[in-house]
Parts: sequence; structure tokens; C-alpha cells
Amino acid sequence: MSSEQQPAPAMSEGALRNFLKRAIKKGYYKESFHAEAEHPERGLSIDDVLHGLERDDWKFAKPPDYDAKYGCWEYLIRTVDIGGDELHVKIAVCAQVGRFEVITRW
Repeated sequence: MSSEQQPAPAMSEGALRNFLKRAIKKGYYKESFHAEAEHPERGLSIDDVLHGLERDDWKFAKPPDYDAKYGCWEYLIRTVDIGGDELHVKIAVCAQVGRFEVITRW
């Protein structure tokens, strides 16, 4: 990436909450193979993830990271699942097209 093509800044928690609510409502999300299939022992479903991401009280677990290879911001979010247990969700956001991908969850 050249110095002239800097990424847009990462979203704040509030901006990301609004983005996620719109994307979830429209179904503009997917799960990576890793998130969906590689850890069934975690007992987490997409319903747990969506529940946690739709809440108004989730927090960033760490500052966002920019993935230059894919041209998107990655966010690690600390929230709770449907049962009220702590849940961490890592997502990649493609704001230009209004979509996000769940990379992993635990």
C-alpha cells in the first residue's frame, strides 16, 4: 500500500455498533470456515455471535488491527452469548460494501 492509499480510520465502538446492527438486519455477514466448523467443542452458534454483536454493551477487547492484505479492519469484541457467558468474537469489516465476516469466536 502506498503512502497515498492509507485506509480509512477504524470505527469507534459506537460507529461499529450501528454498522453491525444494519449489516445483521440485512443479512450482510458470513462466517469463515474456521469460525463455523473448526471448533464445535466450543458450543457456539451464529445465533450466539449475533446476539452478542447486537447488544449495546459490548466492548473492544483490544484496539482494532488493519489487515493490509485484505484491505479491512479487524475487531476483537468482548460480549456475551445467549446464555450470558462471556464471548469473544473477531470480525473483519468491509465497510465499503457494508458486510462483515466472523473470523473466530470463543
